[in-house]
Amino acid sequence: MTAPASVEAGASIEVTVAVTGAADLYAYDLAVAYDPDLVTYAADSAVTPDGGFSDVADDGAGTVAVAHTRLGSSPGLAGDQTLATLTFTAVAAGDAAFAVPAVTLVGADSATVDLTDAGSATTTIAAAPVPTDDPTDDPSGTPTDPGTSDPDDDGSPDPTSTSGTGSGAGSGGSGGSGGPLASTGASVAAIVAAALLAVAAGVGVLVARRRAVADR
Repeated sequence: MTAPASVEAGASIEVTVAVTGAADLYAYDLAVAYDPDLVTYAADSAVTPDGGFSDVADDGAGTVAVAHTRLGSSPGLAGDQTLATLTFTAVAAGDAAFAVPAVTLVGADSATVDLTDAGSATTTIAAAPVPTDDPTDDPSGTPTDPGTSDPDDDGSPDPTSTSGTGSGAGSGGSGGSGGPLASTGASVAAIVAAALLAVAAGVGVLVARRRAVADR
């Protein structure tokens, strides 16, 4: 019996059972034992000698039975022959042991030979490597939302905004004070007051002149 020395979990394991120096081997019946905790048998994977009839059955509990016979007057197998090649799948890490606990060989003359512990092999199954995520670049800053940024904003104060919390911009509300519009309102008030004073002075001059003319 032969099997690969090592594989990774998830890989296939090809196990071969062979005979050397056969003489007129007409039929055989053998069992292949395996560890169901570490490997599973791949259904319909068995390969047996060309010609004749073969039957392969897996009990799912750790034994695959293989039977083969030549047909009619076909000559028996001779020399070094591969009796069966089975494929298993590694499902867990560990040392997977395979063995041929029993085999029966039948010659063309119906002579029978029974063998026990006819072969063994062990395959070490390594755990499959764990994939790692590709590294990603760490952004140096948080990008701004283009929907909320103003491309024309240079950081200067908005001339239409007020620093107070009054009910209206430029109004003399109870909460509003300061700012460009408040200053403009104060200047306008000063100009109006000055204009009223000038008008009052002019009226006083006119009244004085009229009195002077009347006295003449």
